[in-house]
This record gives sequence, structure tokens and C-alpha cells, in this order.
Amino acid sequence: MISREEYLKLPLKERFIKLDKTEEERAEELHRKFISIDLHSLIFFDEADVVQKVKGSRIPEFVFGDALRVPKIKNSGVTGFFHSVEAIHEDFHKSMDLLGFLLYFTHKHPDFIPAFRAEDFRKAKKEGKQAVMFQLEPQTFGKDLDNVDIAYGLGIRMALITFNKRNYVGDGCGERTNEGLSYFGIDMIEKLNKVGMLVELSHVGVQTTLNAIEVSKDPCIFNHIGARALYPQSKRLKTDEELKALAEKGGLAGVSAIPNQLSNKEEQGIEDVLNHLDYIVNLIGVDHIGIGPDNVFGDHVDLLRRATQGIYSLTDVGMELNSPSMYGIENPEDWPNITRGLISRGYSDQEIEKILGTNALKLIERVIG
Repeated sequence: MISREEYLKLPLKERFIKLDKTEEERAEELHRKFISIDLHSLIFFDEADVVQKVKGSRIPEFVFGDALRVPKIKNSGVTGFFHSVEAIHEDFHKSMDLLGFLLYFTHKHPDFIPAFRAEDFRKAKKEGKQAVMFQLEPQTFGKDLDNVDIAYGLGIRMALITFNKRNYVGDGCGERTNEGLSYFGIDMIEKLNKVGMLVELSHVGVQTTLNAIEVSKDPCIFNHIGARALYPQSKRLKTDEELKALAEKGGLAGVSAIPNQLSNKEEQGIEDVLNHLDYIVNLIGVDHIGIGPDNVFGDHVDLLRRATQGIYSLTDVGMELNSPSMYGIENPEDWPNITRGLISRGYSDQEIEKILGTNALKLIERVIG
């Protein structure tokens, strides 16, 4: 096993799953041709930015003009991203400050366009740009449902309803109890449905997840998860019951690439992502699967270690930091390896098209417009 530092020095293609010549050509063609949507990543942050923001600064010192970062985002070949507007302190005004800063950059940079509806992803693909749509993680609405309208008006199109712990809506996946959706939570789901915002349930407790899916008139989304059946210790992963309930209502499960969430092995990477993807496809079908890596540029393991201090314990969600990185899917630049991995696992062109982006695009069009 090479170190993370040694891995990042390798030429991009040397990090990837090995394919024969025919498969190689097919992978490059499909990745170039199909619309791809990353359901959850932090393309404009590195781990230092996130730690600074989480510790309470108003707006982090982003290096958006970084001569290395923007080309790496382009190298991903991804049509569009859901970018997390992270606000672990659950401060609505700080999260809206951050959203404004992110939107300003996305509007001004010639390589990106802000996305507010499904057509913006198609526009980005046609123009050779990359679309960015924004999610609140977690939602920071407090007990004021008018904040949902404000956030929507400012560009938010997806909201995670709890973040590991309990809030006014219900229990998170790392809470001591497993209570369901509160009465206020029901009102919150109905409000999100009314404005056309995706209901996101990745960090949400089992019973609250099941209640939210039942209450929501629109399909819900798990945008960065895996299958708990493959790694029962991790509470951040979804049970078969949750996955089946999601699919029965037309929802979408985005498979993550978070180090130490999918496995407790000392070496983890793209094969772990594909194992979880295969399991979920076999359980609920290929029409309900997408990709939500939750990648950052920087050391994600160090981010998990530092950003959570004093906020929540990784042991509460069953995570052990055994692996230093995710080989083959370490950051957004490695995204083409997902297409290669799907080819290596025997998926058809039609199935790959769905997984990479059309499943996500259909859900966006149905719920957001």
C-alpha cells in the first residue's frame, strides 16, 4: 500500500482501474458523452477551509483562483455538482453568507454556471461548462419555516434535515435514541415539498428516515451513503428497509466515497464504492442509484478528525479512521474511475448512463423542475 502522498504524485491514469484497449476506449467515450451528476461533494473547499468555517469564522479564505484546483475540477469530466453549503453550527445567517459567496464565484467564473433547475445541467453539458447546484448540510432553518422560502430564493435546492444528532425535525443517525419525525418535522417536509426542494436523508436516523419518506409527497434522496448490510457498524449507512422504502417512493440513493464510512479495512478505495453500488443495485434496481462521493481536495481523513471535534463523535456513527484515503476515488479529479469501475463490473451502456446522471436528472426535474 502506497501512502496518500505517493498516490497523489502518480499520473491520473495510473490511479485508475486497469481496462483492456476496447474497454478503455468505451470508458472514455461514455464519460465524455453522458451527463454526469455528482450528488454531493465539496469542489470549492479543501480540508483547511472546512475546518476554519466549522470552527466559527464568518467566511473561510477560499483560494478559488487556485491554479491547480479548477483544472482538477474540469478533469473530473462531471457535468454538474451538488455543492454542500456546510453549516455544522446550524446558523442560518452564516450559511446564507456562505451561499452568497459560493454563488458569486459560480456566476463569475467562466468555467461554471449556477444551477437552479434540471435544464441548467443540460445547458452546462452543451456549453462545455460545469453546473453547480447547492444543498444545505444540515438545514439551518431552526423553527422558522419562512427560512425555507428565503433559502430557496437564494439558490438552495436540497436540504439535509438532520446531521447525525437530534434537532427540531427528528433524530440523526448518531443519536442515542431512534425516535421518528416530530410534528414540526412533518411541517418541514411539507414545506420543502411545497417550494420544490429535495428532502435529503443521508445523516438521518432510521425511524426519522422512514417517516420522512412516508410523509413526503415527493421522492426523497440519500445523496452520500452506502449499504449497512455490508458494514453493519457504520450508522451512516442505510439499512435494507430504508433503501427499499426510498425506492418504492421513486427516490434516489447516491453511493459515497467517504474514507472509513464504507469499510474498516486499512486500505480502501474504488472497489469498496463499487461493492456498495452493486449491493444497492441488486436490492432496489438500477433506476434508483446515483453517485455522491462527498469528495474534497485535501486530506478527508484529517478533515473528519479535526472538523468534528466538540461537535459530534465519530464513534457515535460507528466510524474508525483506519484507512488514510480512498485509492482510485480520492478527490473529484478521480471521477472518471467511476465510469471505468462500472465497465469493469459489467454494467451496460444504458445502466451506466442512468447511474452517472440520468437518474439524478429525472429526480431533479420531477421535484425541482
